[in-house]
Amino acid sequence: MLRVACLALLVLAPSAAVAQKPEAPVERPEALQRFFESLSRLEASRAQTVRVLQLGDSHTAADHQSAAVRRALQARFGGAGRGAVQFGLPIAAHSAEGVRSGLTGEWRVEQARRPTGERGDGRFGLGGVALSSAAAGARAWLEPGTPSGRIELAYLKQPGGGGFEIFVDGVRQLRLSARASLPGSAWQALSPARPARTVEVRVLGDGEVRLFAASFEQAAPGLVYDALGVNGARASALLEWDEAHLAEQVSHRAPDLVVLAYGTNEAGERVAPETWEKQLGTVLQRIAKAAPGAACLVLGPPDRAAPGPRGWASLPAIQQVVAAQRRAAEAAGCAYFSQFDAMGGEGSMAAWAQESPPRAARDRVHLSREGYAQLGEAFASALVGAYDAWREARGAAQERAPGEQAVRGRHLGIRPPNAEP
Repeated sequence: MLRVACLALLVLAPSAAVAQKPEAPVERPEALQRFFESLSRLEASRAQTVRVLQLGDSHTAADHQSAAVRRALQARFGGAGRGAVQFGLPIAAHSAEGVRSGLTGEWRVEQARRPTGERGDGRFGLGGVALSSAAAGARAWLEPGTPSGRIELAYLKQPGGGGFEIFVDGVRQLRLSARASLPGSAWQALSPARPARTVEVRVLGDGEVRLFAASFEQAAPGLVYDALGVNGARASALLEWDEAHLAEQVSHRAPDLVVLAYGTNEAGERVAPETWEKQLGTVLQRIAKAAPGAACLVLGPPDRAAPGPRGWASLPAIQQVVAAQRRAAEAAGCAYFSQFDAMGGEGSMAAWAQESPPRAARDRVHLSREGYAQLGEAFASALVGAYDAWREARGAAQERAPGEQAVRGRHLGIRPPNAEP
């Protein structure tokens, strides 16, 4: 079985008061070889799609950091679409860049941050948020910003499931039923005659409809970067999902790279670091089973500050979380990127909040749009730099190969072609 490589990213971008921007390299970049091989094939042939899946907390839900990564990677490797997006507006801070979304009031929202959810079945789709409604006329819609030639809707089939209709740019495409003898994930692909701007679901009212997300892609090679987050989530939330459901959701997207972006909320808990390490290790094992050919990036938290006797200061638990993530990543054979180091380390969040304009939010937990963008650019730069170094090293190894083969041949008494007797 192929192992999932992991990369842990910590949210960090240098303060304007610092003369030089701190740089954080990708640690153990050799663990990302399978992802790098996919990128190399894409660059060589321009005939495939490389997919990245990022799951995380509110930093990911905001999509500012991941949007910067998406832009940078698609600028280098080509863009194959916006990727997966949550339906409706499931959380107040959900603002996937370039996406407009909405839903009528008849929907019930469930998030994976609560153990097993309110209904207890642990089925939240790919991103940890599910919308459910049995009310006739309930509507939910998405506008991905860029017209898409390939759309796929993810939903749940289940006993008592109801019917719904799918509209693309206001035109009804088809009617589906979510009824099945056993619960299970379902997907419906749509190939509109021309690139579409809007997809909408309307409930018929004969049973419950549970929606997860929709993916938007182009009929062209390139890179797709999914980024799906839940406010307040911890890595351990993935352990509360139905394991088979999570596996089929991740497997269906067939990612080349899985990004796990947690840690900020763990730092606010009174939990032993060994517990965080064990939980993350178990999550990585589940992701490895679901996507055995993927690489994995574990994105750790940005710095987080709290008020104290001498003003705002970094939470000591942040560095404990970072250390626990590093140990879990290493044990799983994963790469690691420290956004904490990239941001400037201890005290960086407090410093960013005092800048004008500030790169950190007033709560000293989140960042401004500019701060997130800088972090995303720093991560993308480190990732592409590691990829280029891998390509250079591989090229050098291939150039050495003929000479090494000749040496081995002489040891075996074999002459290289055209060699003098």
